[in-house]
Amino acid sequence: MRILVTGCAGFIGSHAVECFLEQDYQVVGVDCLTYAGKLTNMSNFLDQICFYQTDICEKTKIENIVNEHAIKWIVNFAAETHVDNSILGCDSFIHSNIIGVKSLLEVCRKTGVKLLQVSTDEVYGSTLRDSFDEDSPLAPANPYSATKAAAEHLIRAYGNTHSVEHIIVRPSNNFGPRQDNEKFIPTILRGIDDGDKIPLYGDGKNVRDWLYVKETARAIEFIIKHSPMGMTYNISSKQEIANIDLLKKICDIKNISFNDSYVFVDDRPGHDFRYSITSTKIKELGYKFDMNWEKSLKETINYFFSE
Repeated sequence: MRILVTGCAGFIGSHAVECFLEQDYQVVGVDCLTYAGKLTNMSNFLDQICFYQTDICEKTKIENIVNEHAIKWIVNFAAETHVDNSILGCDSFIHSNIIGVKSLLEVCRKTGVKLLQVSTDEVYGSTLRDSFDEDSPLAPANPYSATKAAAEHLIRAYGNTHSVEHIIVRPSNNFGPRQDNEKFIPTILRGIDDGDKIPLYGDGKNVRDWLYVKETARAIEFIIKHSPMGMTYNISSKQEIANIDLLKKICDIKNISFNDSYVFVDDRPGHDFRYSITSTKIKELGYKFDMNWEKSLKETINYFFSE
């Protein structure tokens, strides 16, 4: 199958390309190479794909790529993703996450190509108990997640109005090799490497559901092969842990003092307390999670310190 992977030089996108190539897909890649999209992320496969450096908002260019390569699917990883950045200013988030998706939808409408949109569990907002399923209402609570929710609404509208075939996936917090330095686990590892204290928002008890990036890529490839159109899937391995406890686990793995490793800092505005989603629907489709979480965390740590 010939697919176009947007955001192919980013963290999750680059791992997805590796997964697709292992499954004998023909991959065309698009990335505008912002700070989070790096040529080095593609070093393992750049010679195996046709790569274009362009913005997904460049509709005519994307349409020409789709037609030239007879693309069957667009798999969209291209996005601005860091919540803190979206709080400081959300123009780039609106550009990539909404206008960019609208551009891809127009290409799909004109060419008949299918779209798989990579969304986020953050579109549900926070919950103190229980877990969200795919039918739970969307209640995004920061500018980043609001733009991702808006993109989902656009996609469904194009599906209803223009018969654009699509699937939406909502993974939980990803981690793994090649993750950008601004994210939490790389921040911890960089602090350990530099001998600096790791900043923890508030009291450090905010809970996230951590999913290994290679599991995400594998799940998306499975969905493309097996799912009917118009579906939405949560992707979660149900590894929920408070930020402070995750830091302690990493300190234990590195055999350093946990008590000396962190400093509490002022909480960020509107900080969601807990993200939690179910994965029943993708399991019913036949997908089996098989990644060992602690082993994956150790692999991530070893990768960082081997660079």
